[in-house]
Amino acid sequence: MKLLSFFILVSAITTLAATSYSQQAKFNISFSNATVREVLQKIEDSSEFIFLYSEKSVDVNRKVDVNVTNQTIDVVLDQMFNGTKNYYQIKNRQIAILEKGSTEFPMMSNEREFEQQSHSVSGKVTDSTGAPLPGVSVAVKGTTNGTITDADGKYSLAKVAENAILQFSFVGMKPQEILVSGKATISVTLVDETVGIEEVVAIGYGTVKKSDLTGSVVRIDMAGKEMSSSISIS
Repeated sequence: MKLLSFFILVSAITTLAATSYSQQAKFNISFSNATVREVLQKIEDSSEFIFLYSEKSVDVNRKVDVNVTNQTIDVVLDQMFNGTKNYYQIKNRQIAILEKGSTEFPMMSNEREFEQQSHSVSGKVTDSTGAPLPGVSVAVKGTTNGTITDADGKYSLAKVAENAILQFSFVGMKPQEILVSGKATISVTLVDETVGIEEVVAIGYGTVKKSDLTGSVVRIDMAGKEMSSSISIS
């Protein structure tokens, strides 16, 4: 079983007030066999950085090893993306990850404009009967910013741009995409996926269509992965 070890420490050096945040924040990071998505998510969770990218241009499932001590974000990103088709642009707390030769992302706004244009979005997800849906995945499309709904079907997301798209998905339900358009509250109702009129047969550990159950059923046990991580911020 592959193990992922993760230790990250972020501290800000404030002796030079004129220095940008991207030069102030220092990282001690040790990642082994982690995906690009996992690394970017941990950096966002434990710092003020926001990553902007398209999954069409960035392979977020690529495995990487990252090891730095008391280094700035550009050193971390160099280890992640050197030798790939991607490069990055940093504007204080905003980091765009682009594909070489691509103009998919516009020029980034300055930090004050971005902070004015981003806000928190919250809401509630229910089913067609009005009952709350816990465990629904809510994500900002094209970013690592996401969460799941609580036991009451409620969610809250910070750092959401005014023109962002929220994606709502849940097993057995039709996914939905909602344009934020500056709204602070967005509640949605998810509807069941249409299964069709074919009979469904219970097989103990799941369900299959009766028409697909033409032979013996064999259960294959697979060992699950364990992942542990710890974060300290000072």
